[in-house]
Amino acid sequence: MNLLQRAVPGFPRRPASASGQVLVIFAFAFIAIIMMLALLFDGARGLVLRRELQSASDAAALAGANIVQGISPRGCSATAGPPPGAPQASVIAAVKASVAANLPTYDLDDVVVTCAASWNNYAVRVRLGQDSPTFFGAVFGDGPLAVVTESAAVNGQTTGKAFSVIQLDPSNLSWPNGRRGCPSMLLSGGPTANFQSTVYLNSACSAANGGALATNGNAASLTTGGQGIRIVGEYKSTALTITPAPFDHQPVRPDPLAWLQAPPMGSMPVRSNVKLVQNGGSILLLPGVYNGGIQLKSSAKAYLRPGIYVINGGGLALGAQSELYAISATKTSTTSATWDVDCPDSSCGILIYNTGTASGSAALGEINVAAGAVLKVRAYNPAIDVSGFRDDTYRRLLIWQSASPVPTNGYGQPDLSLTGGGGVAMAGTVYAPSAKVRMGGSSGGSGGDVIDLTLQFISWDLELYGNSSFAFRYNETEFARPLDYGLIQ
Repeated sequence: MNLLQRAVPGFPRRPASASGQVLVIFAFAFIAIIMMLALLFDGARGLVLRRELQSASDAAALAGANIVQGISPRGCSATAGPPPGAPQASVIAAVKASVAANLPTYDLDDVVVTCAASWNNYAVRVRLGQDSPTFFGAVFGDGPLAVVTESAAVNGQTTGKAFSVIQLDPSNLSWPNGRRGCPSMLLSGGPTANFQSTVYLNSACSAANGGALATNGNAASLTTGGQGIRIVGEYKSTALTITPAPFDHQPVRPDPLAWLQAPPMGSMPVRSNVKLVQNGGSILLLPGVYNGGIQLKSSAKAYLRPGIYVINGGGLALGAQSELYAISATKTSTTSATWDVDCPDSSCGILIYNTGTASGSAALGEINVAAGAVLKVRAYNPAIDVSGFRDDTYRRLLIWQSASPVPTNGYGQPDLSLTGGGGVAMAGTVYAPSAKVRMGGSSGGSGGDVIDLTLQFISWDLELYGNSSFAFRYNETEFARPLDYGLIQ
């Protein structure tokens, strides 16, 4: 600086050390950069660990859910609740085995297994947690990052899927007449049918081969709600009146109850070792195994207490003028006129499970309700099963015919013929995945009377015949619930 600059007041002067200020700014910027590196690097390590834990917890939840249907008692917890209690030892073992396989160094004592609420005791929840070490964060005094994941998987009955009918016959053109699935659903004669929900037909039959849906009468009509009629194959147009028009070339609808396991006959009481024949008079029956079947004839009456009735060979036959009623645990008899009072929904319900071999003395027999017979039944409710054998997976099943022996070119299962007569009252799901269900005649009274039933059909084929008018109501709470499976969290 010269003398003039020093002498003149207010003359601008250069800072003594600008480089010192830049150094301070750089120091603070360097700290910020290190902190950003810490966030990026240590955060990335935490995200990688989280991904590993999440994949392991997902697999472990599924491993636990996979066994809840095969253990005794069924379910995640032995105490169903709600809410469910602690998970069963076998569920915990399955979960930890999965974690050990996917995270070999993980401390299995840190695996937390619980039974998820609100899933009917069929959901397993798994929680995993582990510290993710930090490098840059340690420079600033921060500890490791805590990483926690939770997964849940379900394997059981939850909510229903709306449908009135699912016909599972895929069609087999090389099979004998009447068993080709062409049609899989037939209206024979002049019945009128109203299904309140969707009808699915898996038969791939084309119209040229007879169609998956057809009629052989001139006065039949079919009305559906929900999504109408969905056909994998085609509808063969005839005089049948259908409202709304069916949809052809739809996707296959899988069997929603294929997961069901047969009732364990070995743990159920055997009520008869030979065919039980009731010739007139009345009989009070208890749930259990009936080897050789049941036959009612000569105006016989049978009263069934709540529970599961296994018909092991021989079938179930209701002859003309015979009567079969479901009753509550406190009743010993009823009449057609008083049945609604004697069999309230809260304390009355049965499942008829029909099984057997393809041939021989234990051959699968037909379920046959002859014209003039009375059949008044409600579907199974495990809470009131008088046998003590209670399994919620069978809830709201009414009639179930075993899928085995499966149909082949040379073998067809006997039909379920629910002809009926003087009175028919049925509520529940009819499940016959390998057999035809036939319903018609003068069920419910004289031809033309409306038969109001809360029924759902899951069967191989279905035939409605005669001149009756059927109203099939849809009520999800009255029908068997399909299985939900997979991750829910």
